Amino acid sequence: MKLTRRAFLSGAAATATASVAAPMFFQKALAQQRGFQAIKIRSKEIKYFKFSGRPSEQYGSLLFLGGLELSSSSNRFGGYSGLVTLNNGSDLIAVSDRGHWLRAQLSQAARGKPLKLLGAETANLLDSQGRNLKRTHRADTEGLSIGGAANNPRIFVSHEGKGGIMSYPLHLQTGEERAKHLLIPKEIRGLAKNKSLESVAVAPPSSPLSGAIITIAERGRTLKHNRPAWIIGGPTPGKFWIEKQGNYDVTDAAFLPNGDLLILERLFNFSEGLGMRIRQLDGSNLRSGHLHTGKQLLTADFSYQIDNMEALSIHMNAYGETILSLMSDDNKSFLQRTVLLRFVLTDNQPFREPFNLAPKDMKIVPAPTPKPN
Repeated sequence: MKLTRRAFLSGAAATATASVAAPMFFQKALAQQRGFQAIKIRSKEIKYFKFSGRPSEQYGSLLFLGGLELSSSSNRFGGYSGLVTLNNGSDLIAVSDRGHWLRAQLSQAARGKPLKLLGAETANLLDSQGRNLKRTHRADTEGLSIGGAANNPRIFVSHEGKGGIMSYPLHLQTGEERAKHLLIPKEIRGLAKNKSLESVAVAPPSSPLSGAIITIAERGRTLKHNRPAWIIGGPTPGKFWIEKQGNYDVTDAAFLPNGDLLILERLFNFSEGLGMRIRQLDGSNLRSGHLHTGKQLLTADFSYQIDNMEALSIHMNAYGETILSLMSDDNKSFLQRTVLLRFVLTDNQPFREPFNLAPKDMKIVPAPTPKPN
């Protein structure tokens, strides 16, 4: 079996914790619980983004507000890959790659600096038939975004496995809400099982794609290929590309109020170590056939307070400032951390780049193998 980042870290954690694992019957009982259950989460303040830095430090067009290192003894905690922030950042909903919801209130300073996570609850995501996603190929839930009509907002969830998108009512009342499954382009089904749809973002009214869903694959055919993205619905559905720059994978995406798209990228390999990057894409050129280069807003390595950064959310604070919230996936490993980081975007100018036509021969998946007669 190929040694992957997740397999290595999860394997190490499993070896170290096997002696203190809960009895199997207890684990099954937890998995069968329905609806939201309270969970206790500890919050430890992160004052500096760079380990050798100082508070409220500017990094290009991003001002670091602060962060939290989160931990819990619950076996349902961790693995968070998607995030949305609501009510000026005081409420959050996250989703784990084990098919769990997390919702909580965030105590924060006036500008949005996170202080403590409160009232946390978790529940299993359910499919359209009411089954726990953990028992289906959709359990590896990765991205979150909010869209739909103003009087009926929905929360959209992307998943790996065979690749797909689901939606739920935004206002999760019980945690027993069932999914609606969206129709997606067939070629998405051919993406690599663990390199599929990491991100989903619904275009805001300010975007030419207003209401359309943007979903991006973690990588292309290989790490060496450009990253494919699809426009689903809206006035001009199609596919565009994001230029490969280094050995980064795309882990999330979110729209800015000005219509530009931010993508969160993660670097992890044994030769280069751990890294994170945020790029800004031209929102006016989110159209079929375009190869986006983007503008780098932030790059960080292991000398910063990062981990396996997989979740990105954008909201406006009470002062009308654009706030970025980032969250890490700890892979359920004692070797990693769950961190929540907050930044203010101090430059709200849209980014513009000329249209760059992607090569016509670009392919994202091998041609399907014909079925035998």
